[in-house]
Amino acid sequence: MRIIKYIFFAFIILALFVCALNTYIYLKQDSFVFSNEFPTGEEKNQTLGKRHNYEIVTGTTKDNHKFTCWYIKTKDSENKPIMLYFQGNGGYLEKYMNLFNLIIERVDVNIFSCSNRGCGSNIAKPSEEYFYKDANVYIEYVKTKNPKHLFIFGSSMGAAVAIDTALKQHDHISGLIVQNAFTSLKELSRYSHPFLNFFLFDYDMIIRSKMDNESKIKNITVPTLFTLSEMDEKVPTSHTRTLFQLSASANKQLYLSKGGTHPNILKNDDGSYHKAMKKFIDTAISIREKNIQKAVERNPNTPN
Repeated sequence: MRIIKYIFFAFIILALFVCALNTYIYLKQDSFVFSNEFPTGEEKNQTLGKRHNYEIVTGTTKDNHKFTCWYIKTKDSENKPIMLYFQGNGGYLEKYMNLFNLIIERVDVNIFSCSNRGCGSNIAKPSEEYFYKDANVYIEYVKTKNPKHLFIFGSSMGAAVAIDTALKQHDHISGLIVQNAFTSLKELSRYSHPFLNFFLFDYDMIIRSKMDNESKIKNITVPTLFTLSEMDEKVPTSHTRTLFQLSASANKQLYLSKGGTHPNILKNDDGSYHKAMKKFIDTAISIREKNIQKAVERNPNTPN
């Protein structure tokens, strides 16, 4: 009887622990999912300087929070594509300054990017819902620049925002680029936190943030470039390969950075990554212009 009593009490303690854990995760989940990061002292002192012409863009989100973005221009900017760049988890503008410079110099595009919620100067509370709503605000601003060609780029968690935005803005973009993307937060959590997942009552019921790239990519047909780091320690390369296979695009490409890691796909890179990106963008532009020309020939009243 004593053994049964001990087993019973152990079961009660375990049940209480699991209930408390699930309640805590449900209430605090956004702090687990979304990182809050801020510029270091050295980063604050950086400046884009005279290397590029740029604008500091400010505005208000749907929930009335102020945001700051950078619109960085390449040479002859009016005739060049705009890349709407969604940063990875914990991303803020100062952190990406050197990377933006490389893309502009090597790929020859304009870049529009904003700090993530809860990062840098953006004090808004992060959530999946508002990441997507913010993205819509950003792309509507970019459209006011009347770009002939607009590309959406997203890295890691930013890839989820890029995919969602591309799905909603399909007719307004020339292409999509996703870097080190995961299939969904659910699948990623099974890889990164298997112990924690074991104790969840029901993932779909407890966790609000889905970022289900797997289901969305099936409905995106614009030219898409999938890039992945062979040495990615956070997102298995199988995730990006799965998205590539599921993509509905007839013009999709896969680029593997053999020395790349999750935070640094350019590690040991010899310039091949940006060459592949530029080639993809040039190809996607050609495809879109041909499609526009065909539409005009079929219907002369079709707007360019």
